[in-house]
Amino acid sequence: MIKEKSKPKKAEDLKIINHIGTLYITFDGTDIWRIDRVACGILRLCDGKKTVKEIIREVAEKAGLEPRDVKKIVLEILEELKKKKFIVFKEKA
Repeated sequence: MIKEKSKPKKAEDLKIINHIGTLYITFDGTDIWRIDRVACGILRLCDGKKTVKEIIREVAEKAGLEPRDVKKIVLEILEELKKKKFIVFKEKA
C-alpha cells in the first residue's frame, strides 16, 4: 500500500520517448512500453520531492476536480508504475 507521505521518484535510467504523438518509456531501448498521457503526466510528477498527497492535489488541480475525486486512480497508477519498477518510493523523513 502506498503511503500519502511517501515521495515517489522516477527510476534514474527510465527515459520517456514521444514518437509521433505516442508516448513510450524504456530503460535501455531493449524493452519499450507504451504509456498513456495521464500515467506519463503522473510519472513526470514523481521527482522524489513531492509527496503522493501533493501529486494527487496537483493532478486534481490540472483536471479541475477535487483531490478525493482523483485519489483512487492516481494511487492505482502509482501502484502499477511501482510494480513495473518505473518509480521508487522514499519515505518522508
